[in-house]
Amino acid sequence: MDQAMANTELMFKAMADSTRQRLLRVLSVRELSVNEIVEVLDQPQSTISRHLKVLKDAGLLVDRRSGTTVMYAAHVSRQVPAIDLSEGRTRAGKGKNGMAGGTVIRDWLLGWIGSERLEDSTRDRLGRILGRRPAADTGFFDAVGDRWDQLRIDAFGRAFHFEAFTVLLPGDWVVADVGCGTGYLLGWLSERFSKVIAVDPAASMLEVARNRPELKQAQNVDFREGSLADLPIDDSEVDLVIASLVLHHMADPTLAMPELRRCLKAAGTLMIIEQEVHDNELFRDRMGDERWGLDPQMLGQWASRTGFSEIHIIPLSTAEPTKRDIGRTPGLFVLTATSGKPKVVKTARVRKVRVKPGTRKAKPHRPAKPEPDVITGVETQMDVHLL
Repeated sequence: MDQAMANTELMFKAMADSTRQRLLRVLSVRELSVNEIVEVLDQPQSTISRHLKVLKDAGLLVDRRSGTTVMYAAHVSRQVPAIDLSEGRTRAGKGKNGMAGGTVIRDWLLGWIGSERLEDSTRDRLGRILGRRPAADTGFFDAVGDRWDQLRIDAFGRAFHFEAFTVLLPGDWVVADVGCGTGYLLGWLSERFSKVIAVDPAASMLEVARNRPELKQAQNVDFREGSLADLPIDDSEVDLVIASLVLHHMADPTLAMPELRRCLKAAGTLMIIEQEVHDNELFRDRMGDERWGLDPQMLGQWASRTGFSEIHIIPLSTAEPTKRDIGRTPGLFVLTATSGKPKVVKTARVRKVRVKPGTRKAKPHRPAKPEPDVITGVETQMDVHLL
């Protein structure tokens, strides 16, 4: 008898007892401790413990420790597969161990047992037990305290939020990553959008990007060699253009602004991620930067003069270095803008005054000068100064 058949036999034997069926039905609804199960099923603890062992050995239960208490729950069923009794197998086909596959049989049994209604008396007792529980069991979180962030980073890394946020954008967009370098963003972009255009002036960088493991199967990434001052992108070809940490590598970043707007569709979106102005020479030399960062508000002015509207500038407070051997690294910020028509900004006009002959001219009323760090039509959340 092979392992798959033996596992299947264990599951059916476990399900042959009516008490174990009731127990599994309850644990399909809610995770419970042994004492709670005893009260819900109105059975002796020794009986419950024996049935729990049989169900766990059959792979129908999972358990976990919460402090000094062991909690039990039905194994999570992925789906209820259709079973073709005429051929004696599931429509899902054979499992890796032969026959119908133990996991498929288990999922079918759990799906069936979970769909059965609890008896009224059992449901009432379960409701009373759950009602006695605290509103929220915070014991685990009280114990881990300030280690929680690191636990989550260790499990999922720091970048999963970025991937989640991209779901908010339309999947049928055409996106350009200009100055893509070695293609750090391309894997996420290719999974979320219908087409990605990757542009970089360095052929060696593009070659590295093409060979990234996550892009081996990607069919929607178009690699193009070219500079930001003369993008190899047609007029109005893309919905979103991203320039991430690239403009400070240009001697004159203003040359890129008209190109960024030209390649965007009407009401397309521009996103620029950049370094703030800094004085760390060691960092600048190591990164091969042309400029000492960019002033956020000056970049906003360039975007506004190019015809972008709805300009927003926000600091990226989560950026932090993983190495400290190059001193203090510059802060980062993001600028977003729309390629549509710029908003009409109303300004005060000079008030004309009629002067009678022979009288001294009255000084015209002039509007107050704007503060030097305010950009008309640009929303900013940064405390910065113009260069």
